[in-house]
Amino acid sequence: MTDRSVPPAATDAAPVPVSVVGPQGPIRLKWHKLRTRFAEAPFKLSNLALGWQGGASLEIDILASADHHFVVAHDATLGPSTTGHGHVASLPIAAMKNLFHRDRHGSPDPDAPLLTLADLVAPLRALQRPPETHLQLDLKLPRGHAPSEARIADIATAVAGLERAIVVSSYYLDAARRIVSAMPGTRLGYDPMRAASRDPGLARDPERLLRHLERCREAVWIVYLQFELVVAAEAQGFPLVRRLLDLGIATDAWTVNPGPKLTDTVLRRLVTAKVRQITTDAPIEIARRIAEL
Repeated sequence: MTDRSVPPAATDAAPVPVSVVGPQGPIRLKWHKLRTRFAEAPFKLSNLALGWQGGASLEIDILASADHHFVVAHDATLGPSTTGHGHVASLPIAAMKNLFHRDRHGSPDPDAPLLTLADLVAPLRALQRPPETHLQLDLKLPRGHAPSEARIADIATAVAGLERAIVVSSYYLDAARRIVSAMPGTRLGYDPMRAASRDPGLARDPERLLRHLERCREAVWIVYLQFELVVAAEAQGFPLVRRLLDLGIATDAWTVNPGPKLTDTVLRRLVTAKVRQITTDAPIEIARRIAEL
């Protein structure tokens, strides 16, 4: 497997890849939390601009504030991943000004301010975007809480004019559907892992998981599966990812990062499964590893 855009050894000056060529064709490398390197802070503005103009698949997480706005953050509580404190859902936007996300060493990054969705994406309207660029909004909701009409309106207003580049995803498929229906041109993604946590048989039996996804497939463009689940299905001889492709649904395998679990055997099984996208915090390293297989 080779990708001419990937250097033999990644350095800090290496270009950040947006895809790599595997045995089943190109695989998109989605920049998880906009990260291009494992140790950096999430949601960096420079990475957003770089990926948007470079044709990348990008992912951000959004949580609702107390006054119905959406904030770009991963965790329900601001600390310790940002310089703030408190639960996002209980704070108004005004209480979250002048905060920054921290890198993996705990240092605040001035290039990663805590912003509303509207403020984060506003500069993108002035930038050129290749048609393959996608920005995934991963919707984080408190358990059992559907998004209010005011919150849906906040998202729709925030991304107005950018809809064709937007993918809305969630564990909560009905909530994501409501948001997509309010924003014509956006695409729908579904992560079934909450359903699998409630019914562990879904995670153990890829045929059962496929049937679950068949029942949920209306308008779903992409499914997000934990990468170990994809690898396990391949090891069992069940072509889960290929069967989803037969239904017109691509698979994103998350979150694939360097570490003891990511052996060459695991990575080889993953890329031969026909996943169309890999979520990673380290796209340079993962592209190099795939190219070397």
